Amino acid sequence: MDQEEKKDQSEEMQKLSEEGPVTESSSDKGPEAAEKGPQPAKKKSITIYLLIAAALVVGILTVRQLNVGGSSGEKACNVTSHSAFGQGPQQVWMDLDTADGAEAGAKFSFHVPEDPIQGYASKKYRVYSLQIYEIQYFNDSDEEIMRLSKGKVCGNPVYDVNEKYKSTNIVTVGDHEVTEYGDGTDVSIAEWVSGEYSYFIAAWKEPLTREAMEKLILQVE
Repeated sequence: MDQEEKKDQSEEMQKLSEEGPVTESSSDKGPEAAEKGPQPAKKKSITIYLLIAAALVVGILTVRQLNVGGSSGEKACNVTSHSAFGQGPQQVWMDLDTADGAEAGAKFSFHVPEDPIQGYASKKYRVYSLQIYEIQYFNDSDEEIMRLSKGKVCGNPVYDVNEKYKSTNIVTVGDHEVTEYGDGTDVSIAEWVSGEYSYFIAAWKEPLTREAMEKLILQVE
C-alpha cells in the first residue's frame, strides 16, 4: 500500500468516527427488542377486567339498595329497586277485575268490608309496582267516591296529602294511631301504619262521620 492509499483510508476512518455509531432499525433488533414495544393485547385484557369489576360493584350496590329498611336483622321492606346510577324499572298501575287477581299482582292480601260505602255503582282493583293494592269505588256518574289502599312502602304514607283541610287530628283507633283530615266534623282522609304496611282511606265526595270512619278502619286489614 503506497502513501496515497494509506492517507485516503485514514481520512475515511476519521469520517466514520465523527458520524457516530450506526442506528439499528427496529427490524434488526431481534425478538427481545420487539417485546419492549407496545402491547395492545394486554391493554385490551386490562380493559375487560376493569369492566367486569365495575359490573360487580354496580351489582353489589343494587342488591344493597334492594334491602333498604332491612337493618339489624329486620326484614327488608318491599320497595322499587334502583341501580347505583339511580335507574329503576318502570312503575305502572295495573287494573284488575277481581280481588284474587289484585292479590296475585300485589303479592299480599287486602281485606275490606264487602260494602264499605252505600250508593256506589262499581269498583276497580288496582296494583302499583308490587307496592300498593287498592280498591276504588265509583258512583253512577263514574266519579270516584271512595278509595281504600294498602301499601308496603317502608313505613311511609301510601299517599301524600297535599290538600289543606280545616282539621288534622291524630286519634287512636284500636291499636292504630291514625291521622285524620277533615272539615272539623266529618273525615275525608284517614291514614295509618300497622306493622310493615301502610293504609289509606279517602272519601272525598262524601266524607264520613268520625264514628263511621273508625268503624271502617277497624274492618280494614
